[in-house]
Amino acid sequence: RILIPPPVLTVSQWANRYRYLSNESSARAGKYRTSAAPYQAEWMDSANDESVQTICLMVASQTGKTESINNIVGFFIDADPAPILVVQPTKELVESWSKERLDPMLRDCPCFSGKVKESRSRDSGNTIYHKQFRGGNIAMVGANAPSGLAGRPRRVVLLDEVDRYPDSAGAEGDPCALAIRRTESFYNSVIVLTSTPT
Repeated sequence: RILIPPPVLTVSQWANRYRYLSNESSARAGKYRTSAAPYQAEWMDSANDESVQTICLMVASQTGKTESINNIVGFFIDADPAPILVVQPTKELVESWSKERLDPMLRDCPCFSGKVKESRSRDSGNTIYHKQFRGGNIAMVGANAPSGLAGRPRRVVLLDEVDRYPDSAGAEGDPCALAIRRTESFYNSVIVLTSTPT
């Protein structure tokens, strides 16, 4: 069985097959279905399109933007492992997303079982801001933290609520530009910028 390659799926197909919405983060807990909000499929599947590098979403609140980001993260943990960076406006929002969205998703979707290191000790590779998994890892930073935005290369960069970012990450400059620069060594990088219209 280990020699059988995994099925080739788009992000929306992966979500329909493997994703479960958690009680604490969704009004409709249970099996995820793109059919509940079909317009989200194009957002997510653009992450699989080799002709697309950057995806910009400016959408109303409560239209599935965060769940689309969660599905992209889940896909790149489970189906196409890669180094991932998630940027939220502040450190506090990073903690909130990590604890209230990411951790429940990793817990409630069986496809992640045994793939993400468990958080049993400080050096486990699983903290609020960093999680290791087979073939990659995910780092989560606030847009106001220049040290987190510069550093190791990342194939997937997800910038959420960019309208709330500071103009400069300390004295380092535009947080979006700093994060996007981390994808330069990947020919198949994926960059997602999201915001509500303000």
